[in-house]
Amino acid sequence: MTEERRHTPPPSKLTVNRHSVIPDYKTVFFNSSEGILVTDSNRKIIAANPSFTRITGYQEQDVLGKTPSFLKSQRHDQQFFDGVETVLSKYEKWQGEIWNRRKNGEIHPQWLSIIPVVNNGRTEQFIGIFTDISGFLSNNAVMRSHAYSDSLTGLPNRMLLYDRLTFMLNLARRRNGIMCVLYLDINRFKMINDTLGYSLGDQLLQNVAARLKSSTREVDSVFRLGDDEFAILLEDIDKPQDASRVAKRILSACAKPFVMKEQEMYVTVSIGVSLYPNDGEHFEQLLKNAETAMLRAKELGISNYQHYKPSMNTQAYESLTLEYNLQKALKNNQFRVYYQPIIQLNTNEIIGAEALIRWGHPELGIITPAQFVPLAEETGLILPIGEWVLETACETMQQWNMKTGRSLFVSVNLSARQFQQPELVANITRVLERSGLSPSQLKLEITESIGMKNPVQTLNTLRELKELGILFAIDDFGTGYSSLSYLKQFPIDTIKIDKSFVMEMEAYTNDSAIVDAVIALAHSLNVDVIAEGVETADQVNYLRSKSCDKVQGFYYSRPVSTDDFYQLLADTPWITT
Repeated sequence: MTEERRHTPPPSKLTVNRHSVIPDYKTVFFNSSEGILVTDSNRKIIAANPSFTRITGYQEQDVLGKTPSFLKSQRHDQQFFDGVETVLSKYEKWQGEIWNRRKNGEIHPQWLSIIPVVNNGRTEQFIGIFTDISGFLSNNAVMRSHAYSDSLTGLPNRMLLYDRLTFMLNLARRRNGIMCVLYLDINRFKMINDTLGYSLGDQLLQNVAARLKSSTREVDSVFRLGDDEFAILLEDIDKPQDASRVAKRILSACAKPFVMKEQEMYVTVSIGVSLYPNDGEHFEQLLKNAETAMLRAKELGISNYQHYKPSMNTQAYESLTLEYNLQKALKNNQFRVYYQPIIQLNTNEIIGAEALIRWGHPELGIITPAQFVPLAEETGLILPIGEWVLETACETMQQWNMKTGRSLFVSVNLSARQFQQPELVANITRVLERSGLSPSQLKLEITESIGMKNPVQTLNTLRELKELGILFAIDDFGTGYSSLSYLKQFPIDTIKIDKSFVMEMEAYTNDSAIVDAVIALAHSLNVDVIAEGVETADQVNYLRSKSCDKVQGFYYSRPVSTDDFYQLLADTPWITT
């Protein structure tokens, strides 16, 4: 007679969270070589140990509050996961092999145990304990294949690239021949993954791999290096121009639409080219220089290829140094906010200021935004820098208003990255609450090029912020593409005429005509106008004659420090001309 199996819940529970682990388990949790993940009853992650980070690449703060489903590799079907749920619903431990995805997109095998933690007949937590078993399977024939090939595309991987490149270099040396490395990157691939999902991103990588193979000769080799990067080795070419022809053929092949899930998708790629022996005699140097050339191709625009030049290393080093110094500047409070007065033209009264960032480098002195903002935008550092500028400007303006009894507004520029971030409204709301500044005393400036990148999203974001009472200005108006049909829908308060038109309006009839037209357009839309770059009394008089509302420029004041601007308010609240 077989004894009936009982599913008796364990009598106690384990509580693990980000900040505390009960003493009996703390040592095991933080020092275990296995990855440990703890969720609540709703499968929301409440703790992850250091080995989880080591194996997956995700920091604990990246995963808290999420469900473990983001780790899925898409290798298992729903039936597999249904089987796991069946076991766990019986208060039993599930154990088995599973393939999951690391943060860098690589999929790998794990031996996983999931233990339900039960108290008083209810599952309150789940503990997942796993080991990366890639190494244990390395002697298996299948795993030997995986060690040298990319499991998604079937292409040889970086490890085999080193072997193949070393062999081809030795061959080229003996023959006194030329060989070539192409380094290819898919532009904006992360956005595709984030927007459309890993499944579609994986399918795109497979299709790109197929086109690369069809664009090269049988003797050439295509490799996937990881994420959205590929390398192509061109063996025994006759002259450097042959590499250019292949690069152009690849660009042309990838420019054609990719049809996935009955939808057409267009992507672009950037290619860097390095040649043996001119650009390097060792595989590390050739690969590095090809990557450097690829990064230069990215800078020059979409669907581009570039041959390596030694000057590129100097540019790359300078860019890397500047990025490091930017991070250091943010940490060491080296940034400053300067303020340029905005003048009400009919009264010559200072009614507000534009906040402009400066970098107070300890050795180089004051560095202007044109020198570092593009890199900050590219690296994502513009987000913490931009938030700091917004907080500083709002706090400072609130202090000035309280000291002077006035109601000045402050204008703050938003970059493209800032404007597109999902947390924008929440961040601005928090800044206003913390500073005490009225929403009607904050004016956010975006360029028309930012606004027209995604007009529907722009309109929704502007309306959401407008509900808070915040003001808006379109900056550098007239220098980019805009749609008047959308412009009249945007809830803007101000149009700023770009200084390039103001500076030349006395000399060139076309520029003065543009200034006149913008002023008339703004007034017909019931918004006011600020003319930037005003430097002469003649410009002031002309703008006043055309009923321009507000001006700013060196004629009144350069951007000045916080103390100097406050002194300007105290000494000359009204400026006479």
